[in-house]
Amino acid sequence: MSAGNDRGKQPFLEILHEKCIGCGACVAVCEPISLQHEGLDLKFEAETCISCVECFRVCPTAAVVPTRGRYYKDLE
Repeated sequence: MSAGNDRGKQPFLEILHEKCIGCGACVAVCEPISLQHEGLDLKFEAETCISCVECFRVCPTAAVVPTRGRYYKDLE
């Protein structure tokens, strides 16, 4: 667990791996390179994410979803 302000901080995005088709659109628009493909898997580095939501906007299958903020919708 991190110290200071990061304690309990929820990542801004969640990757729904079952929806990801590996198109790379989200990776292409991610300026801080928080999203990367590793083989067939998509990895998200929350520490570098600037919460710009560009990846969320370009994902054709809604595999990248915000977990908080303006675009968050509780899917349950």
